[in-house]
Amino acid sequence: MIEKEITTMNLNNAKYYGQNPQMNQFAEELAELIQAVAEGDPQHIAEEVADVELLIEQLEHLLPLDADNIAGVAWSYTNDNVNLDSFLSCIWNLAAPIKSINKYRRVQMNMDKNLYSSKEEAYFNSRNAKDDLELCMGGLVSTIKWLIKKYSITNDVLLSIKAYKAQRTRDRIEIEIESAAKSAAKQPETLQNQQQEGHKNG
Repeated sequence: MIEKEITTMNLNNAKYYGQNPQMNQFAEELAELIQAVAEGDPQHIAEEVADVELLIEQLEHLLPLDADNIAGVAWSYTNDNVNLDSFLSCIWNLAAPIKSINKYRRVQMNMDKNLYSSKEEAYFNSRNAKDDLELCMGGLVSTIKWLIKKYSITNDVLLSIKAYKAQRTRDRIEIEIESAAKSAAKQPETLQNQQQEGHKNG
């Protein structure tokens, strides 16, 4: 499966689950990557990096986020020689998006509930939360690149893991859709049976 096909499948998976579930999934995958880094197992790190990269792509599409801005921040981390070559720096950059995604979610909930005093205040808070998230995403992307280099993870390995995981999710979605369709088809039959039982007992 080529990279473009993986991306198409990944974004279709994202559309099926939607924004909020995938924000939850993003935080979960970051926590798993932090754990993998703490263990120091290259194979485990490669698997979790692939998961996080899939979720970054999904959130850029779903929220949406400015992919160019994120790439620009990641570029500045690399070219300004930001110190990533330490466990604490790495963990900090992997954990920062968790806080930012929760901040973004709170702002969106407040907007939905009309808790801001004006449209200007709502816009300011929304823009601020998105800017903060994009900044943290840029640091995350830079850290992931550093991990890939540090643990000699090849692009072919990452693509293979992503293809497997995207396809596994697609298979699960198709099972869910099929199960929901079968359940919906049974409902009229169940209702009819209940009505017939009611007539018999009446």
